[in-house]
This record gives sequence, structure tokens and C-alpha cells, in this order.
Amino acid sequence: MFNRKFLLCVLALLLITAPLLTACKTGDDTSKDVKSNVSGEPNSFPLEVENFDTTIKILCVEKARHKYGELQFVPNDELDGDAINEAVKVRNAYIKENFGITIEVKPTRYPGDDIKTTVEAGLDEYQIVADAVYKMLPNATANYYVSLQDDLLLDRDWWDQNAIENLSITEKTYFVAGDALLTDDDHTYLILYNKKMYEQNTNLSEKYGDIYDFVNDGKWTYDAMYEMAKSVSKADDNGQFGTTGGTYGLLGEGYGTGILVEGSGVCSAQKTNDGGIELLVDSEQSVNAFDKVFNLMTDKTTTLRVEQLGETGWTDVSNAFVSGRGLFYLTTTSSISGIRDSKSEDKVDFGVIPIPKYDEEQEKYFNGVNVYQATVMAVPTTNVEKRDATIYLMEALGYFSKYPSTGESVTNAYYETTLKLKSVDFVDEDEKMLDNVFNNRLYDIGAIYNWGGNLIGIYSATMRSGSNTLVSSYEKIKNGAQMAMEQTIEDYKNLIT
Repeated sequence: MFNRKFLLCVLALLLITAPLLTACKTGDDTSKDVKSNVSGEPNSFPLEVENFDTTIKILCVEKARHKYGELQFVPNDELDGDAINEAVKVRNAYIKENFGITIEVKPTRYPGDDIKTTVEAGLDEYQIVADAVYKMLPNATANYYVSLQDDLLLDRDWWDQNAIENLSITEKTYFVAGDALLTDDDHTYLILYNKKMYEQNTNLSEKYGDIYDFVNDGKWTYDAMYEMAKSVSKADDNGQFGTTGGTYGLLGEGYGTGILVEGSGVCSAQKTNDGGIELLVDSEQSVNAFDKVFNLMTDKTTTLRVEQLGETGWTDVSNAFVSGRGLFYLTTTSSISGIRDSKSEDKVDFGVIPIPKYDEEQEKYFNGVNVYQATVMAVPTTNVEKRDATIYLMEALGYFSKYPSTGESVTNAYYETTLKLKSVDFVDEDEKMLDNVFNNRLYDIGAIYNWGGNLIGIYSATMRSGSNTLVSSYEKIKNGAQMAMEQTIEDYKNLIT
């Protein structure tokens, strides 16, 4: 039988000698002015300085699919002078010089699919994988990834606490997001609003006042948005709605239906206080929220959706907003770059506000993500020899992207690139609104796993049908979704990683 007294003696010896070992370990490296502090004081890198002398390879999304898929990890020589590129270059050079870690990437279209080949072959080819949540999460139950809750300092502010909370099952965390990534922020939904249209319409500016104050006072709700949207909508020259002419209170696309419902704080499935998961499509909160959203999204005299305009719908809706023919634009942060890069000479001046709430009693705003695009990171189970260096690098990527060693941080460079656009009058309030959006991100775990085969689009599919049949449509798949969800939970309990 194991000797308990012997164990206590060993532990005591370790406690006595630990300070000496720590001093020896960091003595030379601290001269490099690395802000290292294991106590976790603010703005101090929380790990003891180490030199790994190794290369960590990240399987990531190619730039053809995500603008920042590669750039968030490694600089691009063709982008000299770009704020984000320069910040990444400085961050990576600092990490290499002080910790001996070189970062390389292998970009592919769908890393979450491609990692299966190397893991199943037992190859330690990639140490980190980064892809959209719908590609990543379902692979966890196949033992493709290692749990990270005992390795990373997940309570620190460079990790997205909403992602940790929403995406962890059975108290195990396999996937993380935060300041180490840009593709999580870039694919979070928000509302862009036409400042000129709002200010010049007395029905809006006099009744609701400053829209930023309106949002901060907790009054930005479904009902308020609908009222504002209706007050500015006008048909085209032929008296028709649903065309590229005219003016609309809301511009968007069908997927945004679920995003608006999530604004009420409800998803198709959510974790319960006891660590389980509950399907909520037919809950009172979900049904009530969908009723309001359905009325708004199907009102063709107020809302113009991408799918109404055929193959050119995405471009047409974006152009409608750029040219000043839309009050609100339900879209992701990535659209801001598209507007910046637009060749239109007379770009709309617009601001940023969060997804509206269900009612004023709701405590905070919730902003859903595009589950097909919003990215998380994970560590493959085949990563054994470089596991320590990988964990160290992930912490360093998060920390030094938020708190730079010198110059601009990657996070701030992203804000600068996103917000300070030519011909667009952004103000400090817009940056605060963007903080609100990113700090209150919501991940729909039911849509990500798509239990029963239809959860990922049940709100949008019902809206597109033109009939509010959410409950009856859900009844047809409820049993299958419940069984699939329960199987996922059971699979998580049986994971050995």
C-alpha cells in the first residue's frame, strides 16, 4: 500500500526547494526584460521564463476563407505597413527571442476535417488546430483533442470566458478563444447603423435620443428596433418592396434570425447549472423571442434579406447599406472591412451597436457568432513531445496579443483596423460598443453539434418558410435531437483525454 507519510515528506521537501529551483530556472532569462510573474499580477506574463528551442506548427484556416486565418498567427511579407501584420511580427519575434518558440502555419480550407488524418495515423504533425466551431467541437468525442482546463490559465482576461462557459461539456474544456485569435471577433454578429439616417429622421432622434445612450440605458430591444426600422422604410420608385431600390429599416440574411433570437439570451440548447444540457427551442423564452423576430424578419416592407435577391443578394444588401439605403445592418464584424474596402466614393457613415435585447428587463445584451466561421483553438492528442511548449505558446499568444512587449498589441491593431475607416465617422462610443459585443458573445452549442440534423438552422428555416411553425417543426426532430445530445454527453464522460 502506498505510504502516505512518505508522500507528505516528499511534498514538504518540494515546497522547501521550489523557490531555489525557480530562481535557478529564471536567473539568466529575466535579464531579457520579460515581464514574468507566477503570482499573476496585472500586466505581468504569468509563467516562469523558459527557452524551448522548438517550432510549433499550427493547422489553420487559409486566408482565402478567413482574412485573418493565417495572419493572426504569422505575419505576411506582402503586408508590410499593415497595423495587424506589424503587431503580429513584433509579437512573434518577441516570443521567439525570449522563449525559443518559432511559429509556423499550415493553412488549409478546413483544418477541423484535415486533422483527422494525422491524428488517426498517430502523427504529431501539428501541435495546434484552429478552425470554426462547427468543424472542431464534434471531433472532441473521437478523442482527437486533449482537455486544457488543467493546463491553461483559463480565468485570465486574454481568454474568452463566454467560449469556455458555452463550449465546455462535463466540466472539460477542449476549445478556447480570446485575444490569441482574430477570427472569433471577426465573425461575431452585431448591428451597424446609418448615423446620418438616424440623426436626420426626427421620429428617431427626438423620440429615442442619442442611440449610444439608448443602448447603455438598456432600452435597445426588439420592439424598439422594429419601430425605428418601420419609420424609415420606403418603397422603390415603382412602389415595390423587396428590390434593390427603396430604403429599409433592416438589412440582413436568414441566418440572422437565430442570431436575433440569441439576443434574448436563449439558444437552441444551453448548459444547465448541474453541468447538463437542455434543449430550449420550444421553451417559452425561445418561442416568445422567435415570435417577435419572425414578425420583423418576414416584414418585407421593413426588412430586406439576402435570399430575396437571388445570386447577387449578398452584394446587393451590402451595397444598399454602403449607399445609405438601410438604417440597420445585421452582420458580422468582418463586414466592416468589406465596407472599408468598398470602391464606393460616397460611403455611409455608420456606427456599431449590439444585437437588441428581448425587453428592457433583460440584464445584458447577447451577441451570437457565425458557427460556420467563428474560430477556436485546440491541441491534438498526438501532440506529446511538444505539449509543454504548446501550452506555453498558447498562453503567450493570448497574453502578448493583449499586452504587447512593445508597440501596438494585436488586439488594439485589430480595433484600429476595424474601426478607424476612411470616410467613416467612428467615435469612442463605437469602440465601447464593440467591447460590449465581444465581451457578451454567445455560442449556440445545439447549432454547433446540430443534434438531430436540423438545430443549426431551425430558426432561419422556419422564418424562410413564411409560416410561424417553430414548435410543430421542432416536434418532428425533438426526440432525435434529445437522443443525439444525450449520446454526446455520454461520449464526453467516456473521453480519456
